[in-house]
Amino acid sequence: MEQQQPKNTAPVSKLFVCTAVDCKDDIEEKFERSYCHLQQQVGGLSDKDMHDLLSQLVCKEKQHEEISIGFLYIILTDPAMAPKTYRDITLVSRDGMNVIVANLTLLVAEKYAKLTDIARRQLIWVLREFVKHQVLSVENVIWNCLRQAGGGDSSHKNLFLIESLLDIFIEYRTWLEGNPFLVQSAVYSYVRLIEDHANPALMALRQKEVKFTISLIRDRFQDIIPLGRDFVRLLQNVARIPEFEQLWRDILYNPKTLHPTFNGIWHLLQIRTSRRFLQCRLLPEMERKISFLASSVKFGNQKRYQDWFQEKYFATPESHSLRSDLIRFIINVIHPTNDMLCSDIIPRWAIIGWLISSCTNPIASANAKLSLFYDWLFFDPTKDNIMNIEPGILVMYHSIRNHPFVSSTLLDFLCRITKNFYVNYEDKIRMGVYNSLKLILDKQVIPNLQPLFESPKLDRELRNLIRENFREFVSPSTNISQTIYTATTSIPSSVCKKESEQKIFHEYIDLVGTGLSNNCSSTPIVEQESKEPMSPDQENASVFSDSDIDNMRAMHKNEENTDDDDDLPLSKVRLKEKPKVELAEAIAESFEAFLTKRNSFAWEEFLKDFRSLPASAFEDFQLTYVISNSLIILRETLPLHNIFSESKTDEKYLAKSISYPLYGLFRFLYENDDKSKKPFQTLMSEICESIPETGYLLLYFLKIYCKLQTRKNSQQSYQFKTSIYRQICDATDEKIGDCLVRDLDLLEKENTNIYLWLLPDIYREFKSIVINNTDLLRVTLRCIDAKNLRDIIYSVAQGKLTLFKNDGIIDCIRESFEFETYEQFCLWKLIQAHDVPLKFIQDLLPELESANHPEALSNFLLLLKNEEPNIEIIRLILSRDSKSRGDPFVTSALRFWCQQYEEKLSEIIASLLTSKYPNSSPNKRKRPSKSNSTTNNTPSADQVLNHLEYFRRSCRHGTGTGLYVHDMMQRALQSAYSHSNESTKKQFCDLFALAAEDETAAVGRRGGSGRGRKQPISKKDANNHSTTNKKNNEIVKTIYSSDDNSSEEDWSKPKILQAAKKRKKTVNDSD
Repeated sequence: MEQQQPKNTAPVSKLFVCTAVDCKDDIEEKFERSYCHLQQQVGGLSDKDMHDLLSQLVCKEKQHEEISIGFLYIILTDPAMAPKTYRDITLVSRDGMNVIVANLTLLVAEKYAKLTDIARRQLIWVLREFVKHQVLSVENVIWNCLRQAGGGDSSHKNLFLIESLLDIFIEYRTWLEGNPFLVQSAVYSYVRLIEDHANPALMALRQKEVKFTISLIRDRFQDIIPLGRDFVRLLQNVARIPEFEQLWRDILYNPKTLHPTFNGIWHLLQIRTSRRFLQCRLLPEMERKISFLASSVKFGNQKRYQDWFQEKYFATPESHSLRSDLIRFIINVIHPTNDMLCSDIIPRWAIIGWLISSCTNPIASANAKLSLFYDWLFFDPTKDNIMNIEPGILVMYHSIRNHPFVSSTLLDFLCRITKNFYVNYEDKIRMGVYNSLKLILDKQVIPNLQPLFESPKLDRELRNLIRENFREFVSPSTNISQTIYTATTSIPSSVCKKESEQKIFHEYIDLVGTGLSNNCSSTPIVEQESKEPMSPDQENASVFSDSDIDNMRAMHKNEENTDDDDDLPLSKVRLKEKPKVELAEAIAESFEAFLTKRNSFAWEEFLKDFRSLPASAFEDFQLTYVISNSLIILRETLPLHNIFSESKTDEKYLAKSISYPLYGLFRFLYENDDKSKKPFQTLMSEICESIPETGYLLLYFLKIYCKLQTRKNSQQSYQFKTSIYRQICDATDEKIGDCLVRDLDLLEKENTNIYLWLLPDIYREFKSIVINNTDLLRVTLRCIDAKNLRDIIYSVAQGKLTLFKNDGIIDCIRESFEFETYEQFCLWKLIQAHDVPLKFIQDLLPELESANHPEALSNFLLLLKNEEPNIEIIRLILSRDSKSRGDPFVTSALRFWCQQYEEKLSEIIASLLTSKYPNSSPNKRKRPSKSNSTTNNTPSADQVLNHLEYFRRSCRHGTGTGLYVHDMMQRALQSAYSHSNESTKKQFCDLFALAAEDETAAVGRRGGSGRGRKQPISKKDANNHSTTNKKNNEIVKTIYSSDDNSSEEDWSKPKILQAAKKRKKTVNDSD
């Protein structure tokens, strides 16, 4: 027996403090095993032999890790051998001590509380060596040590760690400033810790902390700015210290002295503090405990966990300051999933209510309330998360019935802090609170605010204060002055401790608003607060635990308001407030099952019974009861966030996303085509009105359901039943087109990816409604980026998506002129993808203005480059109004066509110009116009001449001039000249000078009218006539030949006049 006893007795660990009931975990066994392995390898060897052996062993990765951990064990447990061991590590380590740093980080994060006193002192020693030699990643160990320096703890061990880390930071300040995140963490942690070191016995440590922190803030303020609004909250608590008081003055009145980019206190308040800094102020062990409480403990079973937590962490007077850290952590870091919100797990608001109501220190209580509502004051719906304001409203809403004291104190605090937190920015803070309450109502976090703001359990003064501050959310019909309160239901002002709260508020006013107070001591305020009598039962009782619930049920078993809803899950609280109503036998059982189970299956069973019931089966109050309770459950069981599937292909995620009761209604409608009775129609109408998401969730359901059913049974085709959506539209008495646009607009704002995913199905199933629908098109264009546009074009090219049809697309483009530039460019890309023929949109050409429609004009020009000129296009182009400087669009199109189709283009323009002068061709019979649009868009003679004139001016250096030398153009210009008045001739004299005069065009000079058949020309006259044409061609060439440096006016006027004179002389000689 004596020989077996040593085997059964576990060796005492030199690294960890273990009790008789503690079991070693993996980390402890790993360190002990590595130490024993190292001792076996090097025991009895000289230093040289040990180094040689270890150099061979560390080549293997597993051996390297064990040897490194063994050396770390010796350093932490044997101060005398630590220097020599550290030298040995540097000799044998082949990874820059990465293994040692990684395991030391794990040790500090998980096992610091179990380290012996020697191990803690040696930890500081090895950290100092690591920092001194700048070992990589040592900042991770330092950050975890900062987390172990807990707030609200003045024990010797905690103070030793705080001061030791401070000494390292001071000694190696240069190294610290090279790590911005560590600078931020150190400043945030020590500003928080200074608050706890107000004891005169700690004055030396406090002064050292203040000197270091102030110096680091002022020198590295650019690194401090990202700490954001919670850093301001911490600064408020130390503002009476002279050094911090001066810092406050600089922040408020001289912000540029701290950093050129710093704009003042509001700059910090608008920045949300990172979760890592809030996490930094909780011990890792405490974080695990509070996370377990919020994720694994059922509502009603929390009291023993709360009692244990209170006894361990809130046992000392200074520990009250820890409550603010916990509340900020719960609000900003712990965001439960949708499944947890619908489960029986204790909600966040109940934990926060317990933390606030169990606080006995008035200043700590005020700070805890500020922590609860802090995000409300600066809330921006576009940037901030609703989960950060949800606990504040829920703790007040669910406490008003059975714990009105909690709700009244919080409401009073919210009203006063809104006005007094920062007087200079009261309007912005009030707007933040307004945005918070509005989003709470919009997202249906609570049904309405009247049960809270107008509760008869609030005293008259508080109700008046609420009406004054939140008049937008209070019913105007309530007459407060005439309301009668009983002594058992009202909360007197003295209970609310308004006097003590008001004194605490003066601190905030002094700190952040009207200026800092010269009195740097907060002791008188604390003393006055402590003199106020308090009931131990009031302060110490955990009103959010389940101890008082049993007593209340026993005392008031038969009273209506005695059931405490704090024991119920959130999903059932509201239903308990409503009395039961007797229903028809056909639905009584199924509806009761739905109220109890609250799942999709029970909901569908109820709908089967309910659908066939006529209106005569219900009284009004019964139908109202059924609909109101159904709406509450449908709304509450829908998740607040991540309502759609995380994957578009995984069947598990897809099926889960449509498993909520609201989708049960859609599934029921899909599988049952029978006509519904009036009560069922009423129910659907109320659902659509109360849950705006119903429409797009139905579209989402149809796609998912058809997809899943087709995968299960590939032989059967499941249709995307648009008839169900039409039923929803009929229930709301709206047109299906309006409903689609509204629902898809809401869907796009909720989740753009799902909207684009559904788009092909919408255009396929509702094609008669959505194709060429400009409103829906605008929704699509405003949300897509380059990648989305690419994917849509791919779908169009594959035939999966059709956005346009040729008939009517012109109206769609016309309405798009009001879109943003990027949206219009995307629209034209989609039009090109659909290969829309130009003839369906070319009638827009005369309407487009260069100044107002640059996007459309540029894309039209690209389309015209792919077309040959024809009479219709040219007619529309020349019908455009030309401004004083011409129309660059017309000029660009004509010049491009001149490169390949010069003669054809010249003939078309000439025919248009000639048609304006019918007397020039009397023998030709006029053809009737084909359509009204043709006559409406036919260019006038002045429009054609204007465009030709500006085209002429653009033809510098002889390019594009061939348009005017063709016979038809020459005759057209001559005809235009002959039929124009003097002002027109003067306006277009340079253009008319390009027309060579022949014997048939000299009207008025020879007295002949030129009518009738011409006389035959003799050979001599024919030769002379050909000579004349050659000379005319040379004249035209001479007109357009000029030096490269000549301006437009240099060649357009003098040379044309000179050419006109030569032309007259040549014609006379030929005659």
